[in-house]
Amino acid sequence: MRPAAKNENRCPEGTPQQLFSYFVERCKNFLHIVLCFSPIGDSFRNRVRNFPSLVNCTTIDWFSEWPKDALQSVAEKFLGEIEMEE
Repeated sequence: MRPAAKNENRCPEGTPQQLFSYFVERCKNFLHIVLCFSPIGDSFRNRVRNFPSLVNCTTIDWFSEWPKDALQSVAEKFLGEIEMEE
């Protein structure tokens, strides 16, 4: 951590406390966690009840199954101009 902190001029004296603060700040900025849960059944409801920050402190992206005609339309749009050899 010392070379990275010196490059950014973040730890002028290079004390262990300054280095640790710099390390924690970098972890907060660069650490991302992805959790995947199935919303079906009681297990998801129990997790949310036990850990409410799963809903309150996160961004939730709901993904559902696409209809076949939508998949066909997207495939034709992006692959329609590509010539495929048989």
